[in-house]
Amino acid sequence: MEQQETLSKIEKVTKGVIEALGVTVNQIGCEWEDQQERIYIKVEAGEDNGFLIGKDGRMLEALKEIIESAVSRSENRTINMYLDVGDYWKKIETKTLEQAKQACDDVRQSGRPYRFEPMHTLLRRFLHKALRFEEGIETVSEGEGLWRRMTIRTKRTVNSNFRA
Repeated sequence: MEQQETLSKIEKVTKGVIEALGVTVNQIGCEWEDQQERIYIKVEAGEDNGFLIGKDGRMLEALKEIIESAVSRSENRTINMYLDVGDYWKKIETKTLEQAKQACDDVRQSGRPYRFEPMHTLLRRFLHKALRFEEGIETVSEGEGLWRRMTIRTKRTVNSNFRA
């Protein structure tokens, strides 16, 4: 019951923040995604979806931070969530995951690592979790700050026959 109360609170806070911007929320849903280990909030605001997303998703990211902070403070614990408006992030995730699955096949065949262009933290985290059970493959993040990128490579195994 506690989880459902938290999800309801997140929906209420999300709707309140968005409506404070003068935007009418047509639809809102909040659920726990086991595979990604995240709270997923989906918002539909019709013609105002673009406003809520902003240039390159910056407004969406700012809204996520505000809502996450407000809910975490009221719950007295850190709440990690994922805000999506008009399937903005789902479309990006789907496209990038298809690219990553192809990259996994290429890495298995060639043995050479595949390095993505620098990407947003949320997208990198999504890919790490989505690919964690790919056979013979591991993912690592490399670089710092805005230049941080994900690399897919063959899984490195410890040689048990090695003796020092």
